[in-house]
Amino acid sequence: MKFVYFRNATDDAYMNTVENFRGMNQGAGDTIEVFFTSATDSTGNTGFDKVTITSTSNKEKEAMEGIAAAIAGSGARTVTVVADDVLGTYCDDHISVIAGITRNAVSNNGFLAITGDTTLSGADNGKIVQLNPAATTLIQLPGAADVGAGWNVRITLTEDDGGALDQIVNIGTKAGEFFNGIIIGGDAGGSVVANGTSNDFINCHGASDNSTSGETFFIYSDGTRMHCAGLAVDVTDTLFADTAAS
Repeated sequence: MKFVYFRNATDDAYMNTVENFRGMNQGAGDTIEVFFTSATDSTGNTGFDKVTITSTSNKEKEAMEGIAAAIAGSGARTVTVVADDVLGTYCDDHISVIAGITRNAVSNNGFLAITGDTTLSGADNGKIVQLNPAATTLIQLPGAADVGAGWNVRITLTEDDGGALDQIVNIGTKAGEFFNGIIIGGDAGGSVVANGTSNDFINCHGASDNSTSGETFFIYSDGTRMHCAGLAVDVTDTLFADTAAS
């Protein structure tokens, strides 16, 4: 088994196996993000750790190649030092410094509490999203084709008093995509069905004809469009629509 080592400060070091390396991303100018399956996630939620490295100006590609070569390593070396700010030792001349080490940065399954506009991404796969809106709020879903078949979230509306929603909430698909699915109303036993051709929003009213705390939507991608199975009190208050409620 081979290992890679990073040290940001005297009391901030990180080591993981080469096998847990998941890839790199140029997050911004002169910034490289190196990802590993988490060494600190004990929940089984497949989180990942991220080491952020600053490269010399306009040398991100060369630095990434140097890091990749160091991670691949030599057959005789058990531990490869990729970057050590304390000793000033780096595997490549185009690495300037470690900008930070983030443990268990994102979990594919987990919990996300929000109060305002939020754009979900592939990294939010499997999450429970709890929304207590402080103002009119849009939850923007990623493209079904962008995240692929099987991506899913569960979105639950909440109010601290457990009553009617005080603010409007819209859940929207990517432009050009539309919902399939059904929302079941518990009040009068009715339902509303997405038409699949123009319904690109779920409207949850909060100014009048209020939706209710606890209403929940399970949404998943089939790789082409988003499907929703929802539970609401009244489907005249919470329903599929062609435009955002305002």
